[in-house]
Amino acid sequence: MKVCFHGTAEEIELVAGRSILVMLTVRDLPRVRAFEVFHTRISRHPYQGLYRLCAELAETEGGDHA
Repeated sequence: MKVCFHGTAEEIELVAGRSILVMLTVRDLPRVRAFEVFHTRISRHPYQGLYRLCAELAETEGGDHA
C-alpha cells in the first residue's frame, strides 16, 4: 500500500528513519499492525515549509500478534 505523511523536517525524519512502522487500527483486530517501509521518497511540500514523505508499506509476518 502507498502512503504519504506530511510534516516538519523533524517529524519526517522520525518516520523516514524506520524500517518497520507500527500502526494502531480503529476497528480491525488485531489493533496493532506492523508494516515494512520501503521505496521512500521525500519532497518539500509547497505550503508552509512542510515536507512530504511517500512510501510503500507491506504488512509484515507476525503482525497478528497483538
